Amino acid sequence: MEVQELLGDRAGADVFFYSISLDPGHDTPDVLKRYAAGFGVKPGWSFLTGDFDEIDALRRKLGLYHPDPVIDADKAEHAGLLVYGNERLGRWGAIPSLDKPRSILRALGKVMPARRRPAR
Repeated sequence: MEVQELLGDRAGADVFFYSISLDPGHDTPDVLKRYAAGFGVKPGWSFLTGDFDEIDALRRKLGLYHPDPVIDADKAEHAGLLVYGNERLGRWGAIPSLDKPRSILRALGKVMPARRRPAR
């Protein structure tokens, strides 16, 4: 949430956050809505759930899995990573989601285009 605040007006305009449930059996849309409200997230941050197989395919495409299926099946072993990217520019990276907000902001800056300043 602090990163969202540091982004200012870019949050929800240039930069969007998506938190994806790893437990869709528990994390219904209502549960996620209450969770987001409890943290006071602002527009531009969506909490997503869905079919387990689709979520699993997505996290594998993002590289968020352990190659050992036993370890991967243990939710306590899932690393809290923030995957960030700019699809249009083909720039992607990852950083621990519990890193300092300013470190996350610097990482995001590596994939975000520079902000154009209005002409005078």
